Amino acid sequence: MEKTSKKDTNSLTRRSFIKKSTAMGLGVYATAGMGPWFIKDALSSSGNLNLYTWPDYSKAEVIKAFEKSTGIKVKVTNYSSNQECMNKLRAARAKGFDIAQPSITEIALHMEFELYQTINESKIPNMKNLEPSFYESSKKQGGVINGKRIGLPYDWGTEAITFNTDKLNYKYGELSFGTMWEPEFIQKVTCRPHSVFIGAGLYLDATGQVPSNRMYDTYESEAKMRKVYDEILKFLISKKKNIKMFWNNAQDHQLAFLQNGCIIGQTWDGPIMTMKKEGKPVTYMAPKEGAMTWVDSMSIVKNAENLEQAYAFINWAYTPEAGAIMAKSTGYNSPVIGVDNLLDEKTKQGFKDAYPGNALDNLWWYPNEQPWFVPARTEYRDKFQAA
Repeated sequence: MEKTSKKDTNSLTRRSFIKKSTAMGLGVYATAGMGPWFIKDALSSSGNLNLYTWPDYSKAEVIKAFEKSTGIKVKVTNYSSNQECMNKLRAARAKGFDIAQPSITEIALHMEFELYQTINESKIPNMKNLEPSFYESSKKQGGVINGKRIGLPYDWGTEAITFNTDKLNYKYGELSFGTMWEPEFIQKVTCRPHSVFIGAGLYLDATGQVPSNRMYDTYESEAKMRKVYDEILKFLISKKKNIKMFWNNAQDHQLAFLQNGCIIGQTWDGPIMTMKKEGKPVTYMAPKEGAMTWVDSMSIVKNAENLEQAYAFINWAYTPEAGAIMAKSTGYNSPVIGVDNLLDEKTKQGFKDAYPGNALDNLWWYPNEQPWFVPARTEYRDKFQAA
């Protein structure tokens, strides 16, 4: 992997990171499929859109901006996990919603139940604004199933370490996924009960205690996964006294640090970035093992009733203005070209604080998950919570 000098890493931005990803061989998006097709009346007349999404993505700023730009009225329904998204769509027989936004690595599992339809890319003129590296890499992450485009990248973010800046001070390179398991943090830690296995696994792999090829072995087969997860489970149970609160959604982050006495934890970036911009005593930083990186998608539900409006939403989301509104209101990162030029200084500084040094070179990317993976992971999560 290409190395970056100290001088270069100090000036890393969302834009330079994405440009670097492209240069490292993630591919170039070909625009040959872009036709003159335009969404009939969807951008200029009233209509309806049923949006099924994460709570963070339905911020008032985002929804109002889309409605003002298109005249389309949005009805929002939220879910707190990819599994909840899948289960509700299954129960509804893929009806009642137009756009859903699962993590792109989960789409293959969702498509076991044929929950989404093939996306016609020629109906999205603003696709030209999508960063080439994200278009290409999303194919292997789950956006393309059996040669058909099912999901397109909406945003990206990470799960790393948050700490209270009134009580703690860490520099990049010394902070680890293992830090929060130190004895001084008994009843001071927050984490999510299933993704904490990855953070702990990255720490145990880096220290040679449980080799796992940076946890990628656990995605190759169920046998390899269980061998590693058995050891991680033992470790986590031995450290469970450190946990004050489990989180399961964005709102829980605020409760953990502002009300429930947590001073360190493994969290998403968006909620903490937002709290930091508001002046709360928290900061977010990639640990030395690498921040866990995900991409969330836009997928059209199989039996969507408002198809023109669904395409209008995707097309709008790929404007720099929409990407900037999303980034500023949620704390997550847009894959749209030109967004950086529209961000405020606090948002830009938060990104630099989160990924100093070589942190962007060292990201840990979620791989595509096979159908057996989530049920097995859920089994280990339940054992950990019940211990």
